[in-house]
Amino acid sequence: MDRLEQYRSIIQKVLNEHAQLSQKVRSDRPDDLDSPAETIVICDEKNDNYLLVTVGWQEYKRIHSILVHLRIVNEKIHVEWNGVEYFAEDLIEQGIPESVFVPAFGDPNLSEAIATQS
Repeated sequence: MDRLEQYRSIIQKVLNEHAQLSQKVRSDRPDDLDSPAETIVICDEKNDNYLLVTVGWQEYKRIHSILVHLRIVNEKIHVEWNGVEYFAEDLIEQGIPESVFVPAFGDPNLSEAIATQS
């Protein structure tokens, strides 16, 4: 398996694990208004976009939130958004080197400088 395929596979695995954990919390506490809405995984391998999203309703309030958004660009993983504790650490534990992560939600000049490092 080449490096990009390995990254895609690991990202999808970890996203699905987090979605399953969220669903378990929701099923354990179905009447708890603080339990998460439905959590879904969106994987677009053609454009290398990977998201973890919550959707649903809390009484009369619409819930739609991006928890994680990753993009693979030039063999680097751009972290567009990470609202999940230990998510990056889970990816690293599964074999993605820390050196390939680019914090895309920060200063664009800093992100570009990190992305161009080898």
